[in-house]
Amino acid sequence: MWLPSLRGLRAVEAALRLGSFAAAAKELGVTQTAISRLVKEVERQLARPLFERKANQSRPTAFAVSLQSGLGDAFRRLEATVAEARRAIDDPTVTLSVGPTFAMRWLIPHLTEFHAKHPEIDLRLATTINREITPGPDTLAAIRLAGSQVPGFVSDALFSGRLMAVCRPDIAKRLKAPADLAREKLLDVRHSPEDWPRWLAAAGLPDRSRFHVVSFDFSAFAIQAALDGLGVALIRAPYIVDDLREGRLVAPFSLTIEEPQMRWRLIYRAEARGHAAFRTFRRWLLAKARTES
Repeated sequence: MWLPSLRGLRAVEAALRLGSFAAAAKELGVTQTAISRLVKEVERQLARPLFERKANQSRPTAFAVSLQSGLGDAFRRLEATVAEARRAIDDPTVTLSVGPTFAMRWLIPHLTEFHAKHPEIDLRLATTINREITPGPDTLAAIRLAGSQVPGFVSDALFSGRLMAVCRPDIAKRLKAPADLAREKLLDVRHSPEDWPRWLAAAGLPDRSRFHVVSFDFSAFAIQAALDGLGVALIRAPYIVDDLREGRLVAPFSLTIEEPQMRWRLIYRAEARGHAAFRTFRRWLLAKARTES
């Protein structure tokens, strides 16, 4: 769409708002002659007069008056957009919404590395336990377990969301088949009551009543209970990647439960791509995820 010159429109808007070419020149830091020249250029481009010039006085035409409100609003929005873009470039703060278990079991253990590489970035974690997977108004992004489509947001896949049964190595020695779990405690997470029934059904053991279940509010508590030898926990990757690597926990059975589209994802609004600190964090996170997938 064609528009007159931006500098010319700015001069017109200032002259209309302030009531004179002299006042507009003072605000914009140019000469009155420059304002007059810019206004005349816009008049030429629009092929109609904006001011009636008589002696030392210029009065806006009806057409110019009709433009005044829209021009003022447009320049205020433009100024706000530029200011926001500058803040995004300069702002070192990245506020990230994460679940408490993901923060505790994966993200925080890696933050020493991130801060060593990027000490200029102020990464802040907002830990929430609700089912909302998208970032709120006070956060730039979220890391959540989600499907491939998150309407209104961009998402980057990070890790598999598969569920696996894990326990201490000494307990694993007693487990030759899934049916042996009837002699152990199943460590359950209250906000995911369907996890163990799904796993047991896949293992050919649909009758959950045969098993002794101990429930916890958070996956982090179930993991700690498994580390302490209380029983067998059903846990999602990547909460336990370090424990499996170091041998503190083992997976006694090869059976895992995974929904192909459900993955841990970095979820953010498209405009977050204009935030320099967020782009740096995103690059680091995606690279880290690739090494652990």
